[in-house]
Amino acid sequence: MHNCKADITELFFALIRCGIGKGKTLSYSPTPTQWEELFDISKKQTLAGIAFAGIERLPAEQRPPKEIIFQWYTLCESIKRKNIELNKKAALISQKFKSEGFCNCILKGQGIAQLCPNPLLRTPGDIDIWLDGGEKKVLEYVKKIFPNCSPTYHHVDFPVSKEVDIEIHYRPSWMYNPFTNKRIQNFYSEQANSQFCNVITTSEGTFTAPDTAFNSVYILHHIYRHLFSEGIGIRQVLDYYFVMRQEITEDEKRMHIKKLKKFGLYKFASAMSYVLQRIFALEDKYIIIAPDKKEGEFLLNEIMAAGNFGMYDTRYTATTHGLNTAHIRNILKRSLNLLSHYPAETVWTPAFKIWHYFWRLSR
Repeated sequence: MHNCKADITELFFALIRCGIGKGKTLSYSPTPTQWEELFDISKKQTLAGIAFAGIERLPAEQRPPKEIIFQWYTLCESIKRKNIELNKKAALISQKFKSEGFCNCILKGQGIAQLCPNPLLRTPGDIDIWLDGGEKKVLEYVKKIFPNCSPTYHHVDFPVSKEVDIEIHYRPSWMYNPFTNKRIQNFYSEQANSQFCNVITTSEGTFTAPDTAFNSVYILHHIYRHLFSEGIGIRQVLDYYFVMRQEITEDEKRMHIKKLKKFGLYKFASAMSYVLQRIFALEDKYIIIAPDKKEGEFLLNEIMAAGNFGMYDTRYTATTHGLNTAHIRNILKRSLNLLSHYPAETVWTPAFKIWHYFWRLSR
């Protein structure tokens, strides 16, 4: 009988591989109950569109019952419509900020989607836009429009649209460790101008977005950041898969390894290499950092437990951010879980959280 949790997980991985063109059949035909579970997992991991692309490649006898296919298809059409709307919004927002004197680029989201075989099937989120000029200039601009805005170290919400959440970044991301944080902020500053000039064209308009070389560091860093906060979803890992599936020279590989060691991301990258092979069957020629099975298995367990943005993680208490008891308990619990794997970042977590609390008060 194929009904255990491990079986469903493996079936889901196989379905996603079909969705990205890595297969056309499953190892066996799932039961209607298993299809319901697969549909639930695809929603939990925000991969319903990619999974449906997998279903379309399956032979007729392996496909779900008609009522499940109809639900799945309806959801996919909704995903496509939202992507079309967000592509339009991304282009409009990018042009608007440019007219206000801010060079910019769209981080993650609609830019990364263009690397997918069918960009409209990637479940979209909000719009993250990185503006040139630094924290002081950007916050001065935002506060003129929203005097009561509540900035964090790397971004601030910009609620000008009811249809989509917009986050303005003055830093793409951050580290808790002040030493690696300084190094990676220098890297982002050095790279800014070239990213603000990298034009992406969609059917709905054009906008600027980071290039693959930048994303090979930034998307990995972004996923790492989520490991320490909300949790990682497979959609984020799939974004990284598409970024890494690019041909680069041996010199570029050496430079990439050097950068990841400098930013304290090398060990995490080795775990991610394992996960990319395990879930998506990433070809050896695209692997830059040798996979670490032990760290990779730990990371994969974290991913499957958390779901998209950790919304399904039962290990932690649902809470708002801030120095409240539940949030502090979550920080300590998560830190203890990660301490033996990423000590250089974990030990700085409490100090950063306290510093950040007062930093936010000062802003």
